[in-house]
Amino acid sequence: MPRYKNVNGVDVELTPEEISQIERDEADWAAGADARVAAKVQSDRRNAYKEEADHLHLEEERGEVPVGTWAAKVAEIKARFPK
Repeated sequence: MPRYKNVNGVDVELTPEEISQIERDEADWAAGADARVAAKVQSDRRNAYKEEADHLHLEEERGEVPVGTWAAKVAEIKARFPK
């Protein structure tokens, strides 16, 4: 089945080389999916730790919140953004 690209409003059939390049690009993109997902999880966790958990660690050390508060928040963040 021929594949086409639009050039100045006209559909032009792709060459076999263009089709091969597109297929290689799509395969490369698919192969990198796990890495992109892992990077997103890491970024989401980092932001959540900064906004929600970091201050609890210090508050827990000072006795301002019950022991285990920080660990519970870290566990909740990990559950929200699983690897």
